[in-house]
Formats: sequence, structure tokens, C-alpha cells
Amino acid sequence: MASRRGAIVALAILAAGCAAGAGHGASTPRAAVDAYIAGLNAADSAALARLAPPGNDARGDIARRLAAHGGQEIRLTSADLTDDISPDVVNARLAGRGARGAYRERLTVTRCEESWCVVLGQAPSSRPTSDTSRYS
Repeated sequence: MASRRGAIVALAILAAGCAAGAGHGASTPRAAVDAYIAGLNAADSAALARLAPPGNDARGDIARRLAAHGGQEIRLTSADLTDDISPDVVNARLAGRGARGAYRERLTVTRCEESWCVVLGQAPSSRPTSDTSRYS
């Protein structure tokens, strides 16, 4: 009986995850910032990767950010979000305190189809590789 309940709970969690879409981004720019801070505080690279734009290779960037700010129990005192570039790009200036003292960081949050992503990592390059033919 207990294993059946466990299976039902696992299926419910899986269904909730599938209902959330592809699992990238957040519903609003502020929700993306809050999820980013939660991912830092939990030192959760997978949670941060889900905030990166789909297709970006964010592993190195996430590792650097976790090394600098991970697990600090950061509490924001200020989150200034402005969309002065375009309505689909938000600059976030964050300030707060964590276990190591003052925390300050700037993020770019961008629309990723129907959700908002934190710009982490780099998009795949569309530049030709060295083995691609060039024409004069």
C-alpha cells in the first residue's frame, strides 16, 4: 500500500512538471530573479540551468556563479528591474546580504517564448567552423 502511494505521488509530481511546459524560465521577470536567488541559495545547478535560455551552454557560467554566490542564504534588499532596452529584455540590479556579507549582481532577464529566462551562458555560435568552406 505504501509503495502504491509513493508511485501515485511520483506520478503527480511528474505530471505537474510536464504541465509546466519545457521547464525553462519563469512566469515573470521578477519570478525569474527570485528563482535565480533560490537556486543560488540551494547551490542547485539544475535549477539555475532551467532558468537559462533553451540551447545556451550555461554550465561554466553557472559553476562560476555558484562558486561566487552559492549557498550564502542571500536575502535581497533591492531588486531594480528595468526594461529600458526593449519590452522583452529586463536588466536586474540586485542587492542584498548573504553569509559572506554584501551581495550585488546584475542580471539580464529575457523573454523565452512564453516565459522569462536569466541570460546564463552563451547561445550556440552560428559562425562557421574552421572546416567550413569560404567563398571569396
